Amino acid sequence: MNARQLKVIAVALGVAVLLCLPLLFRGSGEGGTLDIGDGFSFVVTDSIAGVDLVLADDAGTVRLERTDAGWTVDGYVTDEPKIRDLLDVIRQLSSSELIARNPSNHANLGVAEGGRQVEVRTVGGDVRRFHLGERDTRSGGYFVRLPGDDIVYRLDGPAGGYLNRDRDGWRPRLIASVDTAGVREILMRRGDREAVLRRSDEGWLAGDAPADSALVQRLLAILPSVSASGFPTDEEEAAADFTLADGSFEVFSEGSADVTGRRLELAILLLEDEERGDWVARIADGTEAFRLSSLTVNRLLPEALLPVP
Repeated sequence: MNARQLKVIAVALGVAVLLCLPLLFRGSGEGGTLDIGDGFSFVVTDSIAGVDLVLADDAGTVRLERTDAGWTVDGYVTDEPKIRDLLDVIRQLSSSELIARNPSNHANLGVAEGGRQVEVRTVGGDVRRFHLGERDTRSGGYFVRLPGDDIVYRLDGPAGGYLNRDRDGWRPRLIASVDTAGVREILMRRGDREAVLRRSDEGWLAGDAPADSALVQRLLAILPSVSASGFPTDEEEAAADFTLADGSFEVFSEGSADVTGRRLELAILLLEDEERGDWVARIADGTEAFRLSSLTVNRLLPEALLPVP
């Protein structure tokens, strides 16, 4: 057999393979063929009332829910931009990236029964579900499967990452934002030590003496973006007694809110967590606790500005 004959045979085999490929993926599903149809398709046309992120192995559910006051996550206030991002993408998810069709692969890909599942609830009372598996570390995206379907696809785009957040990942980290241009007075307390900072025409005063301008500017720089480092557990939050706060921080601006001619802009109560090395905090008139790093608290309550007892 010469080279010309070998080339003809190779071309014929290549054509035969190309002709058979469509049958492998568009056949009846019998005899080793598979009909993938339109691939993974998850479309919600009605308004979304909530999204449940059911964790694997009965580890609980993260519930995102629309309320009259806005969206909540397990009853806590959510970060609205994150909710908007989620709603923008979850209404219509699709993929044609087939990963596996054998159910024996479901466990390794994280899409087996009892694994993580996404449930979307509409205002009309409908519930739609799909399995959300592990992240494909090689090419990105997450493995997904529709209930009752053995076929696993890879879902690219941001949706998988959004839906992989835990409860705290949906909560806002920005606790307060104060316009420092209007700040006129700051009250600080740490244990038994208290200090009052006042803005005067000549600059900031600590009591009747000029305050360390560098420390004051460092304090003011954090006020437009006071951010939590994390959140306490439900048990830690329930045990936090803010009537026995280890510290407090209050910011006032000029205003007519009371007879003193000032308006309260921000008030934070603080409990030191010596074991963790940070602080549990709460806005004075708020209901939700959060954690502040020691670095943040040291900027809000500078030791050098507090009188020595």
